[in-house]
Amino acid sequence: MGLLKQIQQNNQGKGAAHKLYQLKRLANRRNSWKPLELQDLIRNGTMSKEMALFLCTCVKARLNILVSGGTGSGKTTLVNALSTFIPKEDRNMIGDVRDKDGREILRKENKGLDGFLATGHSSSPSNMIDRLEIIAYLEGMNLPIKAIREQIAGTIDIIVHLSRINDGTRKITKITEVQGIEGENIVLRDIFTVRPLEGSYY
Repeated sequence: MGLLKQIQQNNQGKGAAHKLYQLKRLANRRNSWKPLELQDLIRNGTMSKEMALFLCTCVKARLNILVSGGTGSGKTTLVNALSTFIPKEDRNMIGDVRDKDGREILRKENKGLDGFLATGHSSSPSNMIDRLEIIAYLEGMNLPIKAIREQIAGTIDIIVHLSRINDGTRKITKITEVQGIEGENIVLRDIFTVRPLEGSYY
């Protein structure tokens, strides 16, 4: 099933404008400070409204999201903001994929795990995939590289990459879909990209 079709089914055909209205309404409640953090990320230019809407939709659709970036790029802040759109009893907060709990997501017996949020250090979405392969190897997954890549592609749905720009600001520079395997390679498709110097999203 395609990603967008899956999202549409999980949201029962609600319009994008209605979802954005709900997001704003939640953020404006005085006692809902955590959703307001997501609005702060929009206001300070970390992400666009369209990115926020897309990510909230992915979270509600229980897609597995890996937030990547360098030290101090805002990974934990973003994960905490997104987690507020998940009921507490349904939250799967993995932490850093380098930690023991994070490495467990790559194991075959956990393939059915859905709706998790995790973080990882990398310089790009493709570099994050490379690092996951190394983590799998260090974890003792004695499998052919194609099998390891199939496991990764079957586990991660979305990679959100954050960058710290030269002026000190933090931005989501890519939101990338992990589409699957073609031959022996993992196929990635950029859904959102930002040109840091221009500050424009496309």
